[in-house]
Amino acid sequence: MKKLLCVVLMLMQLCGCVPIEKSAEQGTDRYITGVWVSFYELDGMLKGDFKAEFNAAVQNCKSRGIGDMFVCVRPHCDAVYRSKWFPLRDSAAGYNFDVLEYMIELCHQNNICFHAWINPYRVCTTDNDVTKLPADSPVKKLLSEKDISTENGIYLNPASQKVRALIIDGVREIINKYDVDGIHFDDYFYPSTSESFDASSYADYCANTDTPLPLADWRRANINALIGGVYTAVKFKDKDLLFSVSPSASIEDNYNKQYADIAAWVDSGCVDLIIPQLYFGFDYPDPAFKFDNLLNDWLQLAVGKQTRLAIGLATYKINTQSEPDRTEWANGTDVINRQTKICKQNGDISGHIFFSYSSMVQCL
Repeated sequence: MKKLLCVVLMLMQLCGCVPIEKSAEQGTDRYITGVWVSFYELDGMLKGDFKAEFNAAVQNCKSRGIGDMFVCVRPHCDAVYRSKWFPLRDSAAGYNFDVLEYMIELCHQNNICFHAWINPYRVCTTDNDVTKLPADSPVKKLLSEKDISTENGIYLNPASQKVRALIIDGVREIINKYDVDGIHFDDYFYPSTSESFDASSYADYCANTDTPLPLADWRRANINALIGGVYTAVKFKDKDLLFSVSPSASIEDNYNKQYADIAAWVDSGCVDLIIPQLYFGFDYPDPAFKFDNLLNDWLQLAVGKQTRLAIGLATYKINTQSEPDRTEWANGTDVINRQTKICKQNGDISGHIFFSYSSMVQCL
């Protein structure tokens, strides 16, 4: 296992993921109180009077003490801004101003940090017919069949160097054109554990490597290469730009199902802020997913490392009617209030972020 970790960290260093020493001021960064604005929510605003609706969202956040908005600007290999690499999202077409620039400026005018939230690999989850994609999709313009997978949708292939270059170029485009405060990835990395997902790429790798890694380790190395490349691009532009990732709640599931080696990222400092989605209550029936147990797992992983830890909290579960959460979450904001208090009182936790905007506004 130690040998494998060394291999993983070496790969991350080779792709540029070398930790940048943080100053004392950066090491004591403010506590972050944030909210995610999903692409569903942003699309809804874009289909109305966008300036008025986004202004209302900013004021709603400001009045609730939200200092950071994580806004989904590239959800399905498309963008809400005009891009060299990605087609303009339908909901953002027709505006005579730059939607992303407007959001950033409005946030900054209200002392709110703006994080550009990107889903790196997802293209389409409802169809696997590439011919239906826009003509200017990079899937059609830049990539070959080996660079994508059409198993249960359309996804960019994490094993592809061309895919990594595309995603990193897209990050550079945002940080060079826009005054964002950070780049943010969500929890979607490998969409499948099926061996068929990237069988051709893995076969090529094995045929050209003297001692190939097992499939799962190779997949983790592919994700590590992207994370390292993005970190390098972000820090080359500005060491104070924040690169954050929001993995799912289970460290084990991230490692074995998404092939996201969070421990390697935290140990090497290739992510500034990790925000696990601890969307569970204190009384969840599976002990492994009780909030306190999950929180302890993440604290054990992150405390004492360069990567800071913030916690994702589920305002969308307040008053839910779904089992097994219905009983515990029926008491209004009780669960969220208790979780928020725990986060604020723990000196090893650097913030909490609510998912998502709509439920936060309705419930808090």
